[in-house]
Amino acid sequence: MIPIGFVIDTWVWVEYYLGEDSRVNDYIENDSLDLFTSAITLTEIIKFLHRNHETPEHIRQVVTEIGIRSLVIPVTEDIAILAGECRPAGFKGGIADTIILATARAGGHTVVTGDPHFRALPDAVFLKTG
Repeated sequence: MIPIGFVIDTWVWVEYYLGEDSRVNDYIENDSLDLFTSAITLTEIIKFLHRNHETPEHIRQVVTEIGIRSLVIPVTEDIAILAGECRPAGFKGGIADTIILATARAGGHTVVTGDPHFRALPDAVFLKTG
């Protein structure tokens, strides 16, 4: 299956807002790419922002911008089932990572990430070095 878009992992959104890895901008700020975000990523990014003592207003702004820059995909029954099948197939990520992977696979997309759980997957672009 030829990837038709990119599912942006939580790692990429965090790096984008921290401004610490400019390679993420090549995806987030590229208007010619079809970008998607799993709804579970919103949970993870909100948790991250709360831990960093961001204001509720800033958190809403970040979530809104994610929705502007990408299409947020809900966790459907099909995605949940596919995620459940990824774990026995050898994927070692946690539940959120598994749902993100299943979101990408359900749409024939590629995950963009720096999370080591995705490093060896053929349907992931791994940005983190080291």
